[in-house]
Amino acid sequence: MTGGSVTASRDGSVLIVEVQGVLWRVPPQGGAAARITEWELEATRPALSPDGATPAVGGYRGGGFHLWTLRTDGSALRRITGGPWDDRGVAWSPDGSRLVFASERGGDPVTGAPFGLWTADPDGGRAVRLTGGDFEDFDPVWWPDGRSVVCVRAAHTPGGGDDGGLALVRVPVGGGRVQVVHEVADGRLVCPSVSPSGRVACVYLAGSAAGAALPPARAVLLVDGRAVSGGEDVAAAPPCWLGDERIAYVADGRVRIRTLGRPGLVRDVPFTADMPAPRPRRRAGASCGGVTGPVRGIHLPALSPDGGTVAFVALNALWLQPLGGRPRKLLQAAAVHHLQMPAWAPDGRSVLYCTDRDGLSAVRRLYPGTGRDEAVTGPGRLYPALSPDGSVLACQDVTGTVLLREVATGRERVLARPLAADGPPGAPTWSPDGRYLAFCDRNRLNHRFREGYNLIRVLDTRTGTERRHLPAAHQSLSDRAAAGPVWSPDGRWMALVAESVLWLLPVTADGTPAGRPRRVTSEPADHPTWGRPGTLLYLSAGRLRLLDLADGPAPVRCRTPCR
Repeated sequence: MTGGSVTASRDGSVLIVEVQGVLWRVPPQGGAAARITEWELEATRPALSPDGATPAVGGYRGGGFHLWTLRTDGSALRRITGGPWDDRGVAWSPDGSRLVFASERGGDPVTGAPFGLWTADPDGGRAVRLTGGDFEDFDPVWWPDGRSVVCVRAAHTPGGGDDGGLALVRVPVGGGRVQVVHEVADGRLVCPSVSPSGRVACVYLAGSAAGAALPPARAVLLVDGRAVSGGEDVAAAPPCWLGDERIAYVADGRVRIRTLGRPGLVRDVPFTADMPAPRPRRRAGASCGGVTGPVRGIHLPALSPDGGTVAFVALNALWLQPLGGRPRKLLQAAAVHHLQMPAWAPDGRSVLYCTDRDGLSAVRRLYPGTGRDEAVTGPGRLYPALSPDGSVLACQDVTGTVLLREVATGRERVLARPLAADGPPGAPTWSPDGRYLAFCDRNRLNHRFREGYNLIRVLDTRTGTERRHLPAAHQSLSDRAAAGPVWSPDGRWMALVAESVLWLLPVTADGTPAGRPRRVTSEPADHPTWGRPGTLLYLSAGRLRLLDLADGPAPVRCRTPCR
């Protein structure tokens, strides 16, 4: 068993186990498990109702975490919550009339919001806020009397982080004083669980300076603040009480039941779970060597300022193709190097590109008319974009920090550091007046998880101030590598890819959205690039497509042979 969590009825007669997003019903003494959900639900952290008949889960089906309920045989699957927010960590009230969960719902999709606690009835009624503020509340579970909820509370810290969750708190449902149940000086507390008599179990994730009183382990099961799990590797998943003296949990990749007060009395629940895995289909035919065909691996096509020529990278070479003509190879990189990220100079007389032929990737400029090839930056520079007057180069370093470089002097300054830690921002694009720079970056919707939206980040290169926008409420750009935004030459639009299709967003001179985005394609799109106003080139399923905003898309075929 890898990861996973377990929930059970109080008497242990019903045992539900989650393994990699699939729920299984396991015989209490072990044996062959029965699958009760499909992969598509991506169920997490099941919680069984007090009568043992209805598991509630957080499921990712549909592209976001929402609450679902079902029967223990897998029937009657029903979604309880919806909307653009993530709803996680569900638990049943003792009388089975309410669910409690954690969510950042109701917050601002651009600036984000803290995780707080919400309640909802299991019939799908309106969610009601329980907590929210300058902290993150998560992993809730009901107190036995149903009048309060125990959860993890993580305090916010300067710089946009939090302490990870140093305290368990008890929150009255009807309002009143919040009580600290247990706290630690370092590490993290997660996944509390409360017994029928009010004993509190949780998982402690040891920090770098963990208390000496706790045994050395990556994760420890605590009951009433004392370690009970020995040297096991406890999963960061909620333990489940079976009465007041027995507790089920996952450790060392196994479901275990421990009897408290009797050291060493712990047993595994062995089970088997068979899941069919279809074999991948392989297409018969010859390999690419010696076969001529259309090139599908086109990288970052860029339309020239006059709209007549496309620069792109394919087969590790830089090409130019007149619209309607045949491509011409300008530069071939050696097999041990990488050529990427072509971008036109504003006058259309040269093409910038990136290559690691001298070490870390650097920006160079090639003049197709003369063949002159010169260095523009030193190593460690990516995503080049020249200002409209050609005097300033916007680019990124290897950490994703956006830099402005004076072409004449080589002086650089930092314009912005990336918002996300899981990848760099997208390529920069200039406003026609050369004052503003826009690019795709990812925000965080909360302090608890990494989820966020790929949004448009616009910076004033004179003042350093910035604004962040979504194309529409809760609409994310598809990715940060191939979805834009790209500012139109007349400054009225930004082209971008969202929901895998191409959109035009009307904007003001400073990049502020001036209306709702307009969808302009129904086919998959990547890498939009402008020529003259009203002409867009994009990539769709390996083919270059030219879009006249009055006449609709027309194909531009790339006939480069496959070598």
